[in-house]
Amino acid sequence: MILGMRSPIRSGLRVALAGALAVLALVASGTPEARANGVPVTVELSYIDLSNWGPQDASGSAELIFAEGIIRIEADGLPMLEDELYQAWLVNSEAGDAISAGRFNASASGAVAFEGTLPPIADFGFDLLILTVEPDPDAVPQPTEDRSIGGYFSLIGIATTDGQGGEAQGGSLGLQVPGSLPNTGDPAFITDVIRVAALAMALGLSVVVGVRLSRRTA
Repeated sequence: MILGMRSPIRSGLRVALAGALAVLALVASGTPEARANGVPVTVELSYIDLSNWGPQDASGSAELIFAEGIIRIEADGLPMLEDELYQAWLVNSEAGDAISAGRFNASASGAVAFEGTLPPIADFGFDLLILTVEPDPDAVPQPTEDRSIGGYFSLIGIATTDGQGGEAQGGSLGLQVPGSLPNTGDPAFITDVIRVAALAMALGLSVVVGVRLSRRTA
């Protein structure tokens, strides 16, 4: 009797295993890029309240594609530099921290057409892109106080177009930026919790179905 039940039981277990593998494949299909902000963010660049260097009529735009790690900057009205370069910085206005997003120069006509690689970003707390003027070569990996055009944008928090706001607490730039951003949690963590819960439910359902099928065929 026991030997006769082996085939139905194995059949039920195979069904359960197949269901579990299908769910695992579905969960694994969520690539790291899907966690990132896949929608390109456009930042309008102009002479803002933080700017203190260069022509006030200079303007441009930046495109941030975090899922692909690409930054594109186009601008007009910036003078071509000698022994210096423009450097783009992504700034977290809550902390005042900044990370470099590339160095470039303007043409003789004052035009900028730059495409570079975004650095790895652990979270999306950045809401300001600003260009500074840096010496070339530059031995200090920190922004200078010569700030040209910039612009605010929104990823997970508040964004303003006029740059008005309170003073940031701490940080490496000491810029006057919006006071704080709401803590909305980690989207990647929330997604992982949902995926784990779905996996657990699917595995449990697969086992129940497999056991019932084995009983029916016994």
